[in-house]
Amino acid sequence: MQSIGLLLVYMAMLHGQQALPVAERPYLRVHGQSTVSVEPDQLQFDIGVVTQANTAKEATDQNDSQSKSLIQQLQAAFPSASVKSINFSVNPNYRYPAQGPPTIVGYTSSNTVRLLLNDISKLQSVIDIAIKSGARSINRLTFTLQNENPVRAEAFAKAAEQAQAGAQALAASLKVRLGKLLNVEEGQPVIVSAPRQISFENLSSTDLAPISLGTIDVHADVNLTYEILQDADHPCENDISPANVPASK
Repeated sequence: MQSIGLLLVYMAMLHGQQALPVAERPYLRVHGQSTVSVEPDQLQFDIGVVTQANTAKEATDQNDSQSKSLIQQLQAAFPSASVKSINFSVNPNYRYPAQGPPTIVGYTSSNTVRLLLNDISKLQSVIDIAIKSGARSINRLTFTLQNENPVRAEAFAKAAEQAQAGAQALAASLKVRLGKLLNVEEGQPVIVSAPRQISFENLSSTDLAPISLGTIDVHADVNLTYEILQDADHPCENDISPANVPASK
């Protein structure tokens, strides 16, 4: 998906001057933008392990045992994946009577096991392991890119090509000649669409509907500024010669 925006055509035509400072030379500024959509090639799971017991130690010990078991299973199934434990917590459970202060009736221990996997095809296998290990939920399933740089470069290149085409079209329409490329600038920071996230609560079955991966969109903008050439004998009249646009680097 690509779109072209052509903004701010500025022609400063000065009479009777043989040499002009760079800042006062006639110029044409064009804007190009491009969006490149690609399928994700990496997934990140945040698997929730939750245990409850009468004491904080019991809840913590049970959670630690279950979390370690889950991590071992994931590491065995996906040796090249990154697996680690994050966001551990233990909190009291309260009962709130109609009269009097609340009382502690037990403790809940929560832990998140994070898996970063570069093989999208193993998605269902991860879910199967999580459920069979006793995990209570998949807090977040995120689809991302292992390396955004090639897609960023492609988006910039296409935006620059579109800006060049726009400059040529404008020059032909306005019957002027383009000179050298004076300036290249990024219109705005490259925008990468937010990763797709899916949550599964209260996992109880491996029989899940197919999950759509979606796409990740990388958007780039560039501004190109070209010098406008004037006829030396007739500085106020513009040559109708075809535009000679230097390649953008």
